[in-house]
Amino acid sequence: MTDDSVATFDAAWNRLTGWMAAHVPIDLAALRPAATAEEITDLETRLGFPLHPHLKALLGRHDGVIPHPEPQHHYAGAFLPLSHRLLGTEAIATAQEHLANGLGEAVAVLSCGDDLYDHAHQWVPFARPNDGGTAFIDHRPGPTYGHVYEMGLGSGATEATGWAVDLAGLFDALATSLESDTPFVGWWPEPLELRSGHTCLGWDHSARPVGSGWPAPRTPVPAVRPARHESRKLGRLLGTLKPDGRRSPGEGPQGPVRQ
Repeated sequence: MTDDSVATFDAAWNRLTGWMAAHVPIDLAALRPAATAEEITDLETRLGFPLHPHLKALLGRHDGVIPHPEPQHHYAGAFLPLSHRLLGTEAIATAQEHLANGLGEAVAVLSCGDDLYDHAHQWVPFARPNDGGTAFIDHRPGPTYGHVYEMGLGSGATEATGWAVDLAGLFDALATSLESDTPFVGWWPEPLELRSGHTCLGWDHSARPVGSGWPAPRTPVPAVRPARHESRKLGRLLGTLKPDGRRSPGEGPQGPVRQ
C-alpha cells in the first residue's frame, strides 16, 4: 500500500470529521486518543498478520471511542450507520478472536461456502453497534483486500453488505451523504438530540425527502481526553459539556431509545 493511499485516507477522514466538527462536535469529543505504536504492533501480533494501512492510520488517530454502559440509549460516538461505534485495539483483537474461534465456521456453513465467508478468520472488525452486529475489513490478500463490510450477526443475519472498497472510500461516501443530505446504502443521516441538549449523528433507514437539512452548525466542543488508564479500565460517560469544556459531575448523555 502506497503513501498516496494513506494520504487518501487522511483526506477522507478529515473531510468527514470536518463536517462533524461543525454539526455534531459531541461525537468527535467521544473519540479516544491515538493508540500507541506498541499497542498497534501488539494487535498485529495477536492477529497474525499486518493491519490494512487505512485501519492502522485510523488507530494512529483514535483508539476507538469512549464506551458507555447503557447500549439501549443514544450516546455520542455512535456516528456510523446502524449506530456502529469505532473499536480500539483491545476490542478489535477480542472481536477478531471471536470470529476466528467458532463464529467464522458457523458463518461459512450458513453462507453455503461463499468465498468471502470461507476466510472469516481474516476479517478484522473495526466497529460494532448495540445489537451484536459487526463492521469489518477483509484482510485476505487478493482483489477484496481492504474491502469494508457490515453484517447483522446479532439478529441472526449472515449476509454481509458491502460498504466500500476501503476505509477511505467509506469515510468519503459518508461525508458525501452528510454534505448533500442523501442516503448511504439506504441510510439517511439524521440529527439526534441527547438529554444534554447536544446533537449527535444518527442514521434512519426510512425514506424521506431530499433536502430536509440539518440544524445550524454548533460551536465545537473541546475533545475529551480521559487518562489512558482510566478509559481502558472503566470507560467514562461523556457527560454534559459546559462552555469551558468541563463535564458536569454525575451527568451522562442518555437519550431516547434507538429504534
